[in-house]
Amino acid sequence: MPSLSHFNSFLRYITTATPGFKFEARNFKTKNLSFILQSCKTVKSLEQIHAHLITTSQIKDTFTVIKLLESYAVSARNISIAYRVFNGIDRPDSYAWTTMIRGFLEAKDPGKAIEFYGAMRSRGVELNRFTFLFILKAYGLRTSLKEGRVIHEKIVKVGFCADMFIHNALINMYAKCGDIEAAYRVFVEMPSTSVVVWNTLITGFFNCSNIDGGRMLFDQMPERNVESWNVVIGGYCKLGHVDSARSLFDIMPKRDLVSWGSMISGYVHNGRAMEALQLFQEMLSASFSPDNVTFTTVLSACAQIGALDMGRWIHANLKSNKLMNDVFLATSLVDMYAKCGCIDIASELFHSMSCKNLCSWNAMLSGLAMHGYGFAALELFKEMESTCVAPNDVTFVAVLAACSHIGSVDEGRKQFNGMRNKYNLTPKIEHYGCMIDIFSRAGLIKEAKELIQDMPMEPNVIIWGALLNACRIYGYDDIGDDVVECLQKLASEDGGCYILLSNIYAAKNRWSEVEKIRKLMRELRPEKNIPGFSSIEVNGLVHEFFVEDRLNSNGREINQVVERLGTHLEAVGYVPNPLLFLCNVDQ
Repeated sequence: MPSLSHFNSFLRYITTATPGFKFEARNFKTKNLSFILQSCKTVKSLEQIHAHLITTSQIKDTFTVIKLLESYAVSARNISIAYRVFNGIDRPDSYAWTTMIRGFLEAKDPGKAIEFYGAMRSRGVELNRFTFLFILKAYGLRTSLKEGRVIHEKIVKVGFCADMFIHNALINMYAKCGDIEAAYRVFVEMPSTSVVVWNTLITGFFNCSNIDGGRMLFDQMPERNVESWNVVIGGYCKLGHVDSARSLFDIMPKRDLVSWGSMISGYVHNGRAMEALQLFQEMLSASFSPDNVTFTTVLSACAQIGALDMGRWIHANLKSNKLMNDVFLATSLVDMYAKCGCIDIASELFHSMSCKNLCSWNAMLSGLAMHGYGFAALELFKEMESTCVAPNDVTFVAVLAACSHIGSVDEGRKQFNGMRNKYNLTPKIEHYGCMIDIFSRAGLIKEAKELIQDMPMEPNVIIWGALLNACRIYGYDDIGDDVVECLQKLASEDGGCYILLSNIYAAKNRWSEVEKIRKLMRELRPEKNIPGFSSIEVNGLVHEFFVEDRLNSNGREINQVVERLGTHLEAVGYVPNPLLFLCNVDQ
């Protein structure tokens, strides 16, 4: 942390670097100081008041300097300047120490908050109820259950057990540390409760994946507010129970923006983008104005199913409301346009962004790689490195995918090795999958198989699928019994790999192996995947077409169009390869 000499240098800076300062040359009245500090919206404004307090010697007043400290630490969230102010206080009291702990929490640094709490205790500073509230939050964020229990014992000793806010903080701490039973015991021992405490406990149950316990508490609540409903809806969605969430959403007595946003987000994060967009339309019809978070979520839904018209409408709305400076919204737009195939618009938006974060770069890189612009993606990655933005694992999935599309085995090896050697990133299964795809596309089947054997984790169906698909394309049938054995372990996940393997053997007339694989399939009964489907957007409405869908009211017309397309393909010389057709699992 900064020394006292740094603090003195800072004082010299703020007393000389405020030429535009126009406060009257008189002392602030103490009763007006809180109002004046609360009216400051920026660090610069606070620095001007700070300078005035120093030049008028008011900085020596303990009340004044602590109020200034609180404004820096909490309102402006500038913990570094707050620490300098704190360091200048001769004898900081309990309120000043607690304010710093709170400031570190606002700065998303619970570790430093805990460290400050230790220093506070070692100096014998009295602990107050607010100190316990904030330190419990810090231990919850760090999931430090053992230390949290020690704080609980301390609270009992000093006699704060009757405080409802302390109880609520204890419940929250235990739940975030995964001990939901301890959280429930604290709840049961409370002399009285409130709807806030009920909501905290219900949130804890869902965060600990205890759906039944969370729902039981919700049903037992003596009174509920809109947050109570939102907590359960959000909990269901987070754990993948979207239909249960929707059932509650439909019977809510009153909804707010969080209610709509939670339900829309639940659909998006569980791969049900169509329903998310339908609900968004209902939200607009109900006269709710979306906030930035909702817009970001809906753009993600548009990207999932290619709803370009809706994405364009949101883009126009953001421009008209001058919200394009939001880096998260701008990044979501780049991602949406890229995934909808408008790579030129995505690139234009990306390069026009005044501020880019890592997600922005990843969105553009992934878009380029996805659409086969491998060389452009690699050039953009070089530009990213030159701006000193450190890549993460998502970045390298895009980079390796780009190498796969351009067929550059050497560049793929270089980037894969650079993950660990240059950026200290440990390759995940996705990166191994990309490398296996690079080898497989280049026909390097043996190298791909060797890499699978050297992987530090168990290969999944995607890994084996990439290898088997390459074997099918290049006519490589020396799969090996070890591959078949691994597929047996994954049979319940996906039957597609078995079908690929069976077709590889069939293409080589190895019927005994075909029968062996078919027998394994009958015994293990691998699960079928969700039916494949295509989607198309017409006049703002997205239509989905499922494989072998006999429930579509326009099924006859759809099949006629498909037949005409087949006729046109044959007319231009397309000859289908029957070896590429996969058999169904039931065949």
